[in-house]
Formats: sequence, C-alpha cells, structure tokens
Amino acid sequence: QVLTTKGPRAFTTMDPPIMPIPPEAVDQKKPKLPVIPIDLAARHAAPPVDFSDEKELLKHIRRNRWVSMDAGGTPLFRFNWVVSVMASVVLWVFIITVLATSYKDEVIAQNDEGKFEYVLDEDGKVETVDKNPALDEFSMWKQWISANFTWFYIGTQDVWIVFLLYIGYSKYGDIKLGKKYEKPEFSDATWFSMLFACGVGIGLYRFGVAEPVYYYRSWHLYKPGFFNDDQRAQQAMFVTFYHWGLHAWICYILVAVLLGIVCFRWDMPLTLRSAFFPLIGDVIYGPLGDIIDALSMACTTFGVCTSLGIGVVSINAGMTHINSDIKKGSDGIDIQVGIIWGITAIATISVCTGLNGGLKLLSQITFGLGCVFVLILFYMDNTWYILNVYTQSIGHYFQWIVQVGWECDAWQQLNFEFENDGSNHYADSGNSRLYKDLTEAVGRDELSSPTEFFGSTGKRFLDYWTIFYWGWWIAWAPFVGMFIARISRGRTIRQVLTGALMAPCLYGFFFLTVLGALGIKMERAVELALDVKPDPVTGAIDCAAMGYDGTVPTSASAIALADIGYKALACRSFDDQVFDILEPYGTKMAVFMKVLALAGLVLYFITSSDSGSYVDDTLSAGGMLHPPVIQRVYWAITEGACATALLVGGKNNALNGLQTVSICSGFPYTVLICFMCTSLWRAVKFDCNEEAIHTKTRFCTGLFDWTELFNPNTKVEGLTAQHRMISLAVSLFTPFLSMHDVNMRLFGNMGWFHTIGMASFFLSWIGCMIGELGTDYTSYVGWTLFTIFVGWMAAVRIKAREAWDVYGFGLEDFFACFAMWPFVASQLSLQAQFVPDFVNDPMAPEEDRFADYPTEAKTVDDMVYDNTREVPVEQPAPVPEQFTFVQQPMQPLQGSMPAQQPMVMPASYLPQPQYGSYPVAPGYGPTMWAAGQA
Repeated sequence: QVLTTKGPRAFTTMDPPIMPIPPEAVDQKKPKLPVIPIDLAARHAAPPVDFSDEKELLKHIRRNRWVSMDAGGTPLFRFNWVVSVMASVVLWVFIITVLATSYKDEVIAQNDEGKFEYVLDEDGKVETVDKNPALDEFSMWKQWISANFTWFYIGTQDVWIVFLLYIGYSKYGDIKLGKKYEKPEFSDATWFSMLFACGVGIGLYRFGVAEPVYYYRSWHLYKPGFFNDDQRAQQAMFVTFYHWGLHAWICYILVAVLLGIVCFRWDMPLTLRSAFFPLIGDVIYGPLGDIIDALSMACTTFGVCTSLGIGVVSINAGMTHINSDIKKGSDGIDIQVGIIWGITAIATISVCTGLNGGLKLLSQITFGLGCVFVLILFYMDNTWYILNVYTQSIGHYFQWIVQVGWECDAWQQLNFEFENDGSNHYADSGNSRLYKDLTEAVGRDELSSPTEFFGSTGKRFLDYWTIFYWGWWIAWAPFVGMFIARISRGRTIRQVLTGALMAPCLYGFFFLTVLGALGIKMERAVELALDVKPDPVTGAIDCAAMGYDGTVPTSASAIALADIGYKALACRSFDDQVFDILEPYGTKMAVFMKVLALAGLVLYFITSSDSGSYVDDTLSAGGMLHPPVIQRVYWAITEGACATALLVGGKNNALNGLQTVSICSGFPYTVLICFMCTSLWRAVKFDCNEEAIHTKTRFCTGLFDWTELFNPNTKVEGLTAQHRMISLAVSLFTPFLSMHDVNMRLFGNMGWFHTIGMASFFLSWIGCMIGELGTDYTSYVGWTLFTIFVGWMAAVRIKAREAWDVYGFGLEDFFACFAMWPFVASQLSLQAQFVPDFVNDPMAPEEDRFADYPTEAKTVDDMVYDNTREVPVEQPAPVPEQFTFVQQPMQPLQGSMPAQQPMVMPASYLPQPQYGSYPVAPGYGPTMWAAGQA
C-alpha cells in the first residue's frame, strides 16, 4: 500500500518498495473483495482492445481450449474446441436424427362395416402419410412447455420491457457502449438498416398478410372483445402488432446493451459468456462459460433455421406465382432444398467478406428494397385508408398492450383437464386424471366439450401463435443481440433503446399495416361480391360457399373475381397471400411487384443466414473479430443442413416442426435472459460508481465455483478445495447442518432454534415425498414444506449479507436458495468458518449496529480492492515499455519523511500472474491478481 492524499490505497500489481510507511499511518482494516472483480477506472481509461489480435484474445481464453493452426503462414483455424464441439454435436445429432427417422406410414381407416382397411388414392394405391418420430417427440416437448410455462414466457417478456425502459430512460441511459471518446462506427441510416434486416427479415413478408387475415376470418380471434366485423378487423391488426412490437425486440436489445457495456467499456471479448461476468465473475472462463456459448450457438442456429424454413416455402410460392410450372408445397420439397443450398452459398460468400463488406451492403440493399416495395403499395392503393388503419392501430396497440401482454389464456387452457383426447400436458396433473374421476363419479362415458359448454375460445391459440413467436424471438436473441451490440458500439443505451426498439416497431407496424390492411380489404371485397357472410360468432368463412375447392377457385363467380386479381384470402394458403394482394393492379404491375417481393424475400433470407453464421463463428472463436474464412463456411453449411433436415424430415408438417424447434430452443434461453437482467443491473450500477455496490463485498465463495472443480478464485486463508468438496457433500444431504455454522455466528444461542427449524422442514419434505408412494397428494404438502425451508434459508442469507456487507437483494436470495440450496448452504457455512470478522455485528443493538458506517458518499478512488489485476492508466494510450510510479504530493508524516521522487522500473520487472501454464498481462484474463497474493 502507498499513502496518498486520500489515505492508503493498494496498487494492484506487486509494487516495488517506494518508501517505508509507519504502521500506525496505515489503515489496518483488510480490503474487501469487490462485487465485480475489475478496476473500473483502469478499464475506462484504457484504449480499446483489438480482439482480432490472437494475443489479446488469449488473455481471456484458457490455452487448453484453444486451437490455432496455420497453413503456409495463413491462419487456418482459430477456435475454442470445447464450445465448437459441443455446439456441433447438438446440431449434427439433431440433423442426423431428424433425417434418419423419417418414414412413410400407410393410412388405415374404419369402413362402414366397422372393419379397418387401407385407404386408396385416385390411382388405386395405398395412401401414405409422412411420419417423423423425432419431430413428434419435439412436438410433445413443445406442448408440455406451452401448457406448463405459458406464464413464464408471457410474464418475463413484460418484466423485461419495464426493466429495460427504466434502464434506458433513467440516468443509466447515458452510459455509452464503448469508451467515452468513441464515436459510432456506422451512420444512423446504415445502422438501422443492418439491425432491421438482421432482427426481422423474412417474417414480415410471410405473415404481413397471412396473420391478420387468419385472425380476421380463418379462426376465432382469441383476444379482447368486439361487437361487429369492423372491430374484429381492428383487433386482427392489433394482435399482429402485439406479436411484432415491443415484445419482439425487447430480448434483442437487452442482450445487446449488456454485451455493449461489458465488452466495449470493460474490454472483454464479444461472446455471450461475457454477459454473465458482472454476475459470476471469472467463472465464465470455465465449463459454465463454454456451455453458455455452445447453447447460444445452438439457439442461434435453430432460430435462424426456423426463418429459413419459413422463408424458403414463401420463396417457392413466389416462384410458382411467376411461373406456374414450378411445383410448390409438399410437391416442391426438392426445389425448396435447392433454394436453401443456393442461398446458403450466396450467404457464405457474404459472410466471408466480413461485417463491413457483404453484410453491410446486403443489409442496405435489402432494407431499401423493402421500403420501395411497401411504398409502392402504399401509394398505389387507397393511401388515406392505409393511413387511417396505421394511426388507429397504433392507438389500439397502446390501449390493449398492457392487458393482452399479460394474457395467459388461463381459463381456456384449463379445459385441457376436462377432455380425454390426450392433450393434457400439465405437469403432475396426470393424463386426464380429473376427466376419469368425474366420469366415474357420475356414471357417464364422456363429458361435453368444455369449449362449447362454457363458450370458451380455443385453448391452443397461445401455443400456435404467441408462445411460438416468443420462442422464436428468444431463440434469435443470442445472435441478433450480439449483432446489434457489435454495430452499436459508440452509442449510448438510450440511443440504442430508441433506435433499436422504438423505431423498428414503428417502421414494422407501417409495413404490417400496408400488407394487412390490403389483405383485409381484398377479403371483404370478395365476400361482398360473392354475397357470402362470415359466421357472426366465430368470424369464420365457408370456403365452399365462396366457390373454392381447397385453395383453388372453382365457381364461375370466384374464377371471374380471380381473373381481375381478387381472391378469397381466407381460403388461400399462407404462402400465396402476400402475392395475391399484388394482383389487382394489372398483369404487368403484378409481375413487377411479385419479382420485387421475391427479391426482398431472397435478400432477407441471405441476410438472416449470413448474420447467423457470422455470430456462430464469432462465438466458436471466443470473440475473435476476424476468424479464418473456413470456419465461417463450416457454420454456414451447418445452418443449411439444419434447415434442410427440418423441411425434408417434416414434409407436410414442416411448419409445426419449425415451431417446435423455436419454442424448445427458446425456453432455456428465457431463463438465461432473466439472469442477464440481474447482470445488467449490477453492471450499470457498478459502471456509474454507485456507493451501493462499490462499498459492498461478495461472499468468499461463489455458487458456481464447483464448475471449476472447487478451485476458488479468491484465495481465502485456510480454505482448500477439499474443504469445499466436503462442505458441499454435507450440504447436499443435510443442509441444516451446514447452516448451523452461520446460524450460530449470526444468532448466537438462538442459532439452535434456526437449525432445528430448518431440519424439521427439510426432513418433513423428504418424508412427504416418500409418503406419496402410499398416500396421494402427500408430495404436494412436502413441496409446501420445502418452500418454507427455502424461505427460511433465504432469510438467513439476507441476514448474512447484512452482517458481512455483501451486495445483493432479497429476490435473488430466494431464487438462489430455491434452485441451488446445497450450494447456498455450503457458501454460508464456509463464510462463517473462514471469514471471522463481521462488518455489521448482527448481535449489536439496532441503534449501534451501523454506528461506524461511513456517512459520506464514497467514490471509486476511496475503495480498496484486493483481488483485481489492473494497472492504473491515466489516459487512453498504449502501455509503454516502462511504468512510472509517482506518489501524489503530500505533507511528510511527523515531519520525518522527505518528498518522494518518481521511480521508474522496466515493465519486465513486474510479476506476471499465471493461469495454468501461460502468462496473463495485468488487467486481463480469467484469474485475479493482488498485492501479496498469487
């Protein structure tokens, strides 16, 4: 320590002795462990790190995970083999499984005599249906997630919106995603076009017409009420806005903002594991970080493949509209596979040119082409009608968004329990157990349909639409969030929130309004001309009465209308509808507009594919900015293979397979984004030098240190890996014994009461779970007792945090105890054993407990850190060949110490901290370095 004008301060490298300081002049209080293990001032002042330099990157990646190969002096491979192998195994096992399990099953039906026989087609051959057990299993997972976690998908999206709006429009909104002096790399127009092309893409074309028309006519509109057909049309537009509005973009922006702070302000590689550094510290450099990055790559690929699968079907339909000889749908699978690989090849070329090459240019062209397409329609049709719909729909959006944003279809989904069709996927409710009990009690063979009996709307609406959308957006969050963070460097949080959340919503609403309003207009025109009214209750239309056989007009009137460009969209396929609305403007204009729409679809397809490949490659390379080209080719091919597997394996049911993959892959990432919220909250408070976090400390052990084989990041005297293994083993089976250590420290003799109370609830929980074997529902009593046990443990943890001045909050404590109670019990036990000194004595009288607590605000310069590894940097400049340590001017102590002259020493004299077998420069890497500690 050296004495400055502000008191003792610890340098973070082992400084040479400058001058002797009398012991009485130095504060003997031990320095605290910082909540986030970095020297913030040094990170802010340091110049940006170039992570295209492999040497810089290796300060954050362990040598035993890094593969580096050259061929003739040219970089061939640069990647983290653990992450790459995990992601590749997940993706290629999925691809092979889906393709290998696909088969054709013969159709059997019961005839009039009650006998089962094969169904024959028009040619006298036995009809077959495509089956895929792998996708069927994933479909069951999707239904299970939708049934049991609708509340989780719906609630988290709303909480994220409120949280991020507060962050963006409070004082934290001024935080720049980069150094103080950095400017945005891209202009506003280029930036917006890139983020929009990456974040939305193909879906606007496919669902822009199909979704509102579907709500309007094809099925019930399962959302807030209406009294006439006009209001039904308006609510159809609102629900479409709901699925493409704030809830769609919020997960992207949350990931982007967090990565922007950690990676561009704190100089860490641009990988998803870095987002968790404020929460779990250096643990991200171990197996847990590898899993996070691998999961992010899998989610990215599945999310992109969902878009590619949807897009290729739409492209195929567009080609058929231009040339009717081209097959589409299930008959055009070969053509669709060819489209996938053709566009994958183009996307591979684009991604190989880098972010400032093909990706930037393609995004600008794609966005511009979309603007031209929608503006021509806007001016070519009834402009004033479209403006009315746009203005009115925005008002309805803000009117209904709060209510519908929390809508879980609770009463509709309850009907699953009242039906015996195998659709009940509620966990632990049993498959139709209630149905069986009711029918046996009243002596009936079956119950009435609950949907008809109670007048309910459909119970699968959220499963088909909202949960699919939320899973789709969240599956895209890793790669779109990373991409937006990368192109948003130099912008503030508020600028990103406004430009990447509000602006895309308003522009997307306009795009959807033009297509949706024209779709509803065409549907109404055809119904009026054919004099066929929709069902006044359901809104459904009778396509046979409209003169349609399937999707083809067959009556003279329907054919006549189709000849002039007007078709019953409710009777047409999703893929045709966007092209159908282009036909009323004359043959030549219709062809021109179809070509324009097809070009937009293809370009959005390419930008989605190359953006996904770019992010996959960046993650596999540990955040390297410009990895070798061959790696980008590999990930582009993997994406194409995954999309092919979904199409070929799903065939007629490919769309359901795409929805299944989105929801299943998005679910685990929903959990991770919730943790990201906590991480972002800590990051912004820490970055703003708030006393509430800078004056606090953390526990001497972390909840995820076990992933590092109990090799603690913080060297606590006497605490070994053996201690930690034994403590965790005891906590796993008898957590109350581990809690006894901290109970006695916090509560004195009353600690016995807390220990015995916890033991009684924990053992009763175990007993009730065993009792379920003999008595039904006993296990649910047990889970109630377990919840009480968890709440009690959380209360003790809160008390411990106060005593040791550890940063955190109550909700975090409860969820940590609920999900990781053995680790929490071990953590508190070790804290009680190896950190003897309280900061705030819990046994002291209330009025004296905080008597010595500092009343004036502290700054970062007043804090003493003992486990960061930063060299103080006064200005953003390259590290010189030698360091100069200069003591600030001060009055000599007791008149006996002369003024200090600057001491210059070569940088090579500084001790280099070690991690494994390679040196880590001060200020970087996965280990911590402090004066006197290794």
